[in-house]
Amino acid sequence: MKNRKSIVRNQVATDVSNLSRGFTERTIDPSYMDRPDTREAYGAYYGEVSHAKGESLGREILRRASPRLFRKDRLRMLDLGAGTGEFSQGVATALLSEFSGPLDLHLVDRSAGALSHAINAAKDPRLFISVTRATLPEERPFLPGSFDIVTMANCLAENDHRDESFAGLLEEVSNTLRPGGILLLVEPADKRSSRTLLSLGDLLLSRHFPLTLLAPCPGGRTASCPALAHPDDWCHEDRPADFSETLLKMADSLGHIKDALKMTYLLFGQDGAPFPSALRLVSPLHKEKGFFSGDFCDGNHWWRIRLLNRNRSDLTRSFTRLHRGETIEAPLGGLLRSGSPRDRRGAMDWSKELPVIRLAHPDGQPFDREEGL
Repeated sequence: MKNRKSIVRNQVATDVSNLSRGFTERTIDPSYMDRPDTREAYGAYYGEVSHAKGESLGREILRRASPRLFRKDRLRMLDLGAGTGEFSQGVATALLSEFSGPLDLHLVDRSAGALSHAINAAKDPRLFISVTRATLPEERPFLPGSFDIVTMANCLAENDHRDESFAGLLEEVSNTLRPGGILLLVEPADKRSSRTLLSLGDLLLSRHFPLTLLAPCPGGRTASCPALAHPDDWCHEDRPADFSETLLKMADSLGHIKDALKMTYLLFGQDGAPFPSALRLVSPLHKEKGFFSGDFCDGNHWWRIRLLNRNRSDLTRSFTRLHRGETIEAPLGGLLRSGSPRDRRGAMDWSKELPVIRLAHPDGQPFDREEGL
């Protein structure tokens, strides 16, 4: 006879499985966060992953944001569609590792139960949480207000075909940002969610959005996203991650693979440092008979580039070690000027005389000199 603990664990796994199916099929009940059992299942599985995503992107904010953002005595942060708050608290964890002052985090969500859970879960003594219950994007009782950082995660995935309404909300919110302000948008790493977020980004940029796109696109992209040029393309992150044994066991029981942080994101800022001109690997690196190949983005175009085995040398060996999301130095001439953006009719070959220099990891952390070669 199964003991009570085993029965409870199995029920949580069942609830997680149902949640996963609902998210994938876009059939999730909007009130799922209001039910304690479903909320518990969400936290047991998605909470740790969300917190890890927040920490990773929080560290990217530390690298990309204007230095004046962190010269303030106190930071104010707004999280839209916060749920139980794990994502934004992950961002806060990263920020507070470098910022010496307190951080005021205001959470907005349609679920009172989720917001109550978030308040009770806060641990850092320098993190002060307040909440507003509101249904986005129409209800905006938290405005007017002024914030340093605004985050929004997974809202588009749970609000199909609301791009225009969310664009209006984000435009209004961007006007509340204080000097050096940051806007971070994140969605799941499936094709539909990714393309929706990238389309929203294009919509914002086309409206003369007052913020600069800092990451992940190289060169501070201002034109249409190259990933949207073909209906089969999309762009997402696949960053290495270490999860708890409890999470890994549950993932295994559900038939899921949890070995990385998978997401699509856009990081905007009033100022700050966009990633410099470079080539970013936006696909897996493929190893095929006679060559390695991958799709690269320079912020304006996608390029399919391959390294033939006969062109492998000390100068080009780094190509074979590339991972999705890493950036390499863009050639000053030759390769890209003589080719054309990816048109599905072939690939450009990297010359064995042209060095492959790795610039940064997927999270923007620069490679040291020896790693980059």
